[in-house]
This record gives sequence, structure tokens and C-alpha cells, in this order.
Amino acid sequence: MKNSKAARMMKATRVQSGKTQQQLSMDIFQSREYITKQENGERKIPPSTLQHFTKTYNNPWLALEAAKEYTGWGVTKLDGPAVDLHRSSVREKAIEELQEAIEAMQKVTLTKQPSFTQSFELQDIEKSAEEVIDVIGASTAYVATLCEEYGLNWNQLWENHYRKLQSRGYVMS
Repeated sequence: MKNSKAARMMKATRVQSGKTQQQLSMDIFQSREYITKQENGERKIPPSTLQHFTKTYNNPWLALEAAKEYTGWGVTKLDGPAVDLHRSSVREKAIEELQEAIEAMQKVTLTKQPSFTQSFELQDIEKSAEEVIDVIGASTAYVATLCEEYGLNWNQLWENHYRKLQSRGYVMS
């Protein structure tokens, strides 16, 4: 778990906020030593710490990266040499991925029972699923970038979304 991206993000967020490990330890009721181990990647960042960081510092990237580390899959902050994280570039990429996913989804027919699906049809179905995963990544990056750039509240946006799902009867309370 060494070189954990989530751990590096946690430390950077703490340092950027001007807090010492000791001050953070008092805020979240964890020992300074435990925080050191989290920041060094020796311990996973517990959910309570992630909640504190997303709520207090509005850092969606840390929450996403930690979730990816816990589950082994998920959205990560792009940080490679070819990435352009300017808000307008992120927006354009999200639109591009949405269009590609719509095209891929329109090519598949899902009316057959899965056991009667031919291998070439299955390839198209898998391609459409991959395109939708690209949309999830690009859309999440778009929302996280908007939160970061414009000070939108990541937690509040998700709470609003959840309330909308509840009001429409899609999820139970």
C-alpha cells in the first residue's frame, strides 16, 4: 500500500490547509502516529477520515481515490503527462465520452436472452459497457473539477442527488 495516491492527497490537503498532524489528530480523534501511518500509506484511510476531508476541505479527489483503493476499481484523478485538467478541457472530454457511449449503446440489441447472444454481439455489448465506464470517469472528473474550481460542495451535490432519487421512488430512505 506504500505510495498510495490517496495517502499523498490526504497529506497534501492537510499541508495546504496549514494544519499539522497534531491539529488534524485532535479534529478527527485519531492519534498523530496513526495519521502519520495513513499519510505514509502504511494504513488505509478510514471512512471517518475521508468523510472529514470531503466535508471540511471539499476534496472529492481524495474520497474517490480512497474508494478506488478500498475496492480495487473506480474513478481516479488523472495525473499523467497527457492529461489536461483545465475545466473547459474536462467538460469537452465528458461531452466526447457521452457521445461515444450513446453511439456504442445504440449499436447493441439487448432483446435476446443472454444465452442466445452471438460472440460478435457480445463484443459490441462489452464495448458499450466500456464506453459507459469512460463516461462515469469523465463525468465524475467534470463534477470534481467544478467543485474544486468553483467551490461547489461535493457532499451537498450527492445529497441533493440522493434526495431526488428518493423523491422519485428509486431508492428507499
